[in-house]
Amino acid sequence: MVAKTQHNHQAAGLPGDIQLWLADSGYASTAAFEALADLPLLVSVTSEAHQAGFPAKRQNAPAGQHAMAARLATPAGQAQYRQGSALVEPGFAQLFQRFGRHLNYRGGQEVDTEIKLLGTVHNLNKILSHTAETRS
Repeated sequence: MVAKTQHNHQAAGLPGDIQLWLADSGYASTAAFEALADLPLLVSVTSEAHQAGFPAKRQNAPAGQHAMAARLATPAGQAQYRQGSALVEPGFAQLFQRFGRHLNYRGGQEVDTEIKLLGTVHNLNKILSHTAETRS
């Protein structure tokens, strides 16, 4: 996922490096943390609510993930992790509202293609709507 994101960032011609990597607990593993140690990475190791500073049931990090838990326990870590809900979640919510929660295809490649197509259609509609509004 990291390599693909870095490739897309470069292919888009965006300047500089990615400043912060945020991921939910599904990506938490000691092996991943070791392999990505050189990146500014914040990954939930307990539950997303707890990492963002809200009460949650599961509050203890698994063995080998205590350093990440300590990084997320700081006020700066919590504030940075909280940014994910403002950056990522609205996009998913908009897609769910517009196209529903069910995909028509199964399998990694098929789902990836369908999500990209839905996102493209959604973003083109936003661009066209904005362009029409500014011309009026």
